[in-house]
Amino acid sequence: MRVAIFAETYYPFISGVVTHIETLKLGLEAEGHQVLIVTMSPKAEHHYIKDGVLYCPALPLKRIYGYGVANPLNLQRLRIIEEFDPDIIHIHTEFTMGIFGLWAARQLKKPVVYTLHTMYDDYMCYISKREKIQKLAKPGAHMYFRKMAQKATEIIGPSLKVVEYLRRCNVDRHINIIPNTVDLSNFLPENVRESDIDAVRQKLGIQPEDTALCFVGRLGIEKSLDVLFDYFGRQFAGQTQYKLFVIGEGPERKNLEALIERLGLGRQVKLLGKIDHDLLPPYYHACDAFATASLSEINSISMLEAMASGLYVLQRLDIYNKNQITVGVNGALYTNAAEFGALVKEQAALDPAARQQRRRSVTGSTQQYGREKFIAAVVNVYERAMATYAEKHPQK
Repeated sequence: MRVAIFAETYYPFISGVVTHIETLKLGLEAEGHQVLIVTMSPKAEHHYIKDGVLYCPALPLKRIYGYGVANPLNLQRLRIIEEFDPDIIHIHTEFTMGIFGLWAARQLKKPVVYTLHTMYDDYMCYISKREKIQKLAKPGAHMYFRKMAQKATEIIGPSLKVVEYLRRCNVDRHINIIPNTVDLSNFLPENVRESDIDAVRQKLGIQPEDTALCFVGRLGIEKSLDVLFDYFGRQFAGQTQYKLFVIGEGPERKNLEALIERLGLGRQVKLLGKIDHDLLPPYYHACDAFATASLSEINSISMLEAMASGLYVLQRLDIYNKNQITVGVNGALYTNAAEFGALVKEQAALDPAARQQRRRSVTGSTQQYGREKFIAAVVNVYERAMATYAEKHPQK
């Protein structure tokens, strides 16, 4: 099978969606399928293919970190896709490259699979800071995403949260729920050297008696890091044995730095910036738990990586995404600062044997996210999409 995957961003840009797409690409290729990633790059001066990725010229978007805008209707790009001759077009974006993917599918008469990765209602802040304008924009956005979904032959979502969102957009189509998966092998305890973990703990100033939390993700408004810092500060300000490390970059960095200073958490909360994905494993292992207050996640890949590393997840309650963790096995849920503080203190009170047992339990829970099962589920959707399309569009 020949698969063309359309994405707004790809490496060297790092995100959960990029990691997901790489896992899909490698998994499909391991099964003998041919894959072409079609994406944009603000640094590309012309269309070019490198390592199975077609990079397209784009103008950078300053307001949205790492993104750009490409021409959604490009004949040169279409000719490249036509030469690749995909059996299926799989779009992972709703914007310029997604529009192009739908257009290319229509021109080349190919079935389309659409994966929704983002709860866009949580991103209206990038349209305007004013809530009134955000509320006015939502109905139009819902209509746009509904039309996008209606044009797809099959739809994939990583969790039931996608079903809830698309129903809110008045999409009544069947949605295939296939949880995100990534290659977690590099994060497993047996594959991370103790010397590397010790080096990170020393670099970050983590003492044996400390309880260290971490968050890995984009520094954007939608991640609710301000809520996480507020809850942390209310419970642990001045108690330097409690620490929180944030890995990632994004447009909210300056605001978060100011918030850390205002809350008096400069000695306890550290923004570590972007860290190459290959270097992440010992940072996870150096910490005791993964903490998030984000309500915008669908199926967090950084959370999966943390769990593979043995980190118990402290997740702010999101009723449509609570099933990503199993309470008491690989994490716990909180709704306010007091509950958050109690969970952190409960983690801190564990003796060494109990901590190790918890880590083993958390790591073991990630076995359900195997790549083979994920790829088999996606290929099944591809085959169904091709059969459905062939039935509706018989060749003359």
